[in-house]
Amino acid sequence: MDACASTPLPHDRTRLLLVDTDNLFLDDVGGTLRASEEIHVVATARSIEDAYDCATRCSPDVIVISWGKASRAFVHAALANRSSARTSPLLVIVLRRGITNVPGLTSLSLLPNVALVVHDQVEKLLLRRGAAESRVHLH
Repeated sequence: MDACASTPLPHDRTRLLLVDTDNLFLDDVGGTLRASEEIHVVATARSIEDAYDCATRCSPDVIVISWGKASRAFVHAALANRSSARTSPLLVIVLRRGITNVPGLTSLSLLPNVALVVHDQVEKLLLRRGAAESRVHLH
């Protein structure tokens, strides 16, 4: 199956590429992201090769990627290519719980369009936002 196959998407939704080479978040958080009406998951990749291909073909607004040995080169390449790219996607780097000190990670977090989150936080943030929005619609 083509990892980058996607359906036509409405223009008012955020285009998301999920890259999870370490089976860290794709199954649980990926389902929550797919259920959001404001997000369109344009592709999922379980290998870095697929991630490069999908990022090029799908032009996502946000790339959510697990942090590991395989993904480091992709993250640095994505950051290096920003000057030549038409758009600069937000890079959300998902960390395993307990990771606090990885060389270069702190400096990445200081860059624009880069966010670091622990994988448990992604789903909680989405659920909290969804609950807040539903309360607004009730009023």
